[in-house]
Amino acid sequence: MIFDKKFLYALEAILDIAINSKGNPIQSHEITKRQGIPKRYLENILQKLVQENILKGTRGPKGGYSLAKEKRNVSLVEIYNVILSIDKKKPQATQTEINKKIITPIISDISNKIVNYLKSITLDDLYRK
Repeated sequence: MIFDKKFLYALEAILDIAINSKGNPIQSHEITKRQGIPKRYLENILQKLVQENILKGTRGPKGGYSLAKEKRNVSLVEIYNVILSIDKKKPQATQTEINKKIITPIISDISNKIVNYLKSITLDDLYRK
């Protein structure tokens, strides 16, 4: 799979918030119940999205999470970059000649195409589907 499980969970959680908030914050246990996202992943993801101003967190008994920006102003690449920053462990590639001359350039090209595609898709695009 090209995308990390946390990225897919983040998309589900943000879409759940966009669909169900109707002006009120959504509590994480509601998202867990509806989407089946394990709580241990969800809390970490939601907190990171709040730190990066994609979501807004509200404390208290009626608190929860809501979008910090309009759906049309959140691109999938923003969410992807937040999730990448959670686990900064990057696998060490072997530095063979084949890797340097063939594999690394191809992987880099593929990654750039994916990032550019993610830049072109907003949360609003997904919401409308």
